[in-house]
Amino acid sequence: MKKHTQRLTFLIFIVALIASWHFLSLGRETLIFPSPSEVLFSFVSVIKSKAFVPSVFNTVKSVFISFFVAFILSLVLGILSKFLKPLYTIMDKVSGIIRSVPSVAIILMALLLLPVSVTPIVICFFVVFPVLYTNIAEGLVSVDNKLIEMAKVYRLSRKKIISGIYIPSLYTYLIAGIRSALGLSFKITVTAEVFNFVKQNTIGAQMYMHRIQIDIAGIIAWTIIVVAISLLFDYFLKKLFERRDFNA
Repeated sequence: MKKHTQRLTFLIFIVALIASWHFLSLGRETLIFPSPSEVLFSFVSVIKSKAFVPSVFNTVKSVFISFFVAFILSLVLGILSKFLKPLYTIMDKVSGIIRSVPSVAIILMALLLLPVSVTPIVICFFVVFPVLYTNIAEGLVSVDNKLIEMAKVYRLSRKKIISGIYIPSLYTYLIAGIRSALGLSFKITVTAEVFNFVKQNTIGAQMYMHRIQIDIAGIIAWTIIVVAISLLFDYFLKKLFERRDFNA
């Protein structure tokens, strides 16, 4: 019943948003403020275009390469940080510094220093890594050492200590980190691709082309596609974690 109410509320919100958008677009210049129908037309045109599949594929590929590398490195450093206090102190400061650096500064430096083919991946890595590392490290560091000592007193195996103490403590932090980092990955990758428009078969480059043509409807259409892809992956992650909770 609760889920039904939430879906109905969301549907009402979407209908109200589109209706408001439609009325605001009446009498305005299409070039400046496209109507929902014009955006829908652009959306269909984008999906039917030859650039759609390769652009989506290349962007999603960049997201997952950078996300995977950032996750593995974050996991390794997070585990080491649990047992090496100096490393935790250093990485905590480093993560804080990276988070404080404006994304546009990272993008501009990467464009100047790195090959075109890898810039979106590297940029996404630097933005996502601190989010993943902080969540993983905090999840492991928050484990009460008294529980570990008690487990050793009762001579529990290392496998049981990991599965019964460390993983449950890490789990909540890990879910939050992965979901927020994945959404951030799509945003920052597309932003990097807009700056790196030399590589045309990406979502960001397509948005840049629409910008040159002063096609706001096309930009909105691609934005909807990015949001839809991001929400789709977030939905699958949510269902995967819910299934894990159910099986547990």
